Amino acid sequence: MSTRQRNTSAYRPHTGELVLDRRTGRTGIYMDTVGGEHYLRPEGGGREWTAEPNHVSPAPEARDSTEYRQPW
Repeated sequence: MSTRQRNTSAYRPHTGELVLDRRTGRTGIYMDTVGGEHYLRPEGGGREWTAEPNHVSPAPEARDSTEYRQPW
């Protein structure tokens, strides 16, 4: 049994939105949520990383999310 608790009122970003991972201090583009983890990608592209939903918030310098949407 896991001892990790999830905050049910965690911020829910939209795909393509610039968010802040408060645990690492990194900003990234929200891609998806799988298995209870948010998947984020660096703004300039690169390898995704996971973040717990209760550590994710809107980025302070949030921009229009359509700027980061993939063309597919």
